Amino acid sequence: MGLCVERNSRASKKLQGQPSKNLMAERRRRKRLNDRLSMLRSIVPKISKMDRTSILGDTIDYMKELLDRINNLQHGIEEGGSDQLNVMRLTKDMKPNEMLVRNSPKFDVQRRNVDTRIEICCAGKPGLLLSTVTTLEALGLEIQQCVISCFNDFAMQASCSEGLDQRTLVTSEDMKQALFRNAGYGGRCL
Repeated sequence: MGLCVERNSRASKKLQGQPSKNLMAERRRRKRLNDRLSMLRSIVPKISKMDRTSILGDTIDYMKELLDRINNLQHGIEEGGSDQLNVMRLTKDMKPNEMLVRNSPKFDVQRRNVDTRIEICCAGKPGLLLSTVTTLEALGLEIQQCVISCFNDFAMQASCSEGLDQRTLVTSEDMKQALFRNAGYGGRCL
C-alpha cells in the first residue's frame, strides 16, 4: 500500500509541472556556460561571429597573440639596447588604429535630423565614463544607444537624442569642446 502512495505522489508532481532534478541541473549548467561565454565576448576585442565555436576560436587566437607580445617584450628586455629601439619594436606590432588612439585623442560630434552621433577615442582614466555620461546629460542629450570599450584606451560611440529647443542652444562644436575638457585635455580640440 505504501508503494502505491509513493507512485501517486511522483505522478502528481509530474502532473503539477515540476521539472525533474536533471533538467534543472542542465539549465543551471547551460546558464553558467552562457555567462562565461558572454564574459569572453566582452574581454576579447575581435570576435568574428557570436556562436560558441567562433568565440572560443577567436579567444584562442587572441591568447596566442598576447603570448607572442609577451615573448617579444621579454626578448627586448633580455637584449637590452636603447630605449628608442625598444619602443620601435613595441610599436611595430601595433595596428595603425591602435597607434592613432594612443597618440591623438579623437572627439567627433555629428548631428543628423533627429539624433546626434558622438564618437570619442582617448586615453582612459578612472571615472571617465561616468563624467562623460554626466556631461552628455548636462548638454541636454539622452543616450539612445551606446558602445563602450575600455580595453586599451577609452572608446565610446553613442547615438543620442535631444529636444528641438536644445539644438539651437548648443552647437556641435560646443559639445565637442565640452567632451574634450571633460576627458582632461586642456585647450581646444581641433
